[in-house]
Amino acid sequence: MNRHVTIKDIAKEAGVSISTVSRVVNSSLPVKKETKEKVLKAIEKLNYYPDSLARSLRVGYTKTIGIIIPNIANPFFATIVRGAEDFLRSKGFSLIICNSDNDFVEEKNYLKH
Repeated sequence: MNRHVTIKDIAKEAGVSISTVSRVVNSSLPVKKETKEKVLKAIEKLNYYPDSLARSLRVGYTKTIGIIIPNIANPFFATIVRGAEDFLRSKGFSLIICNSDNDFVEEKNYLKH
């Protein structure tokens, strides 16, 4: 199994610091055009993509929303969930759906996890 390419790998490949790679990836601070191009070439060469789990641990949140519905087979709830998912996806979020089977205790259990 291949390991995930990290910004350390990108920095080494591009011959720049890890913080420079971070600035390019996050567009947080300006980077010289030539340096940015080296980083972007290294990203492409190594097929780098950000690790969303690692990022969520660092920033303290995920871009995931959970929804609890009482009955997934009910077309009313399916329509609501579909609309929510379409909207969230357009904003870069993911949706997790939990079906409680109209059981209040099960809904409370989902909220605990």
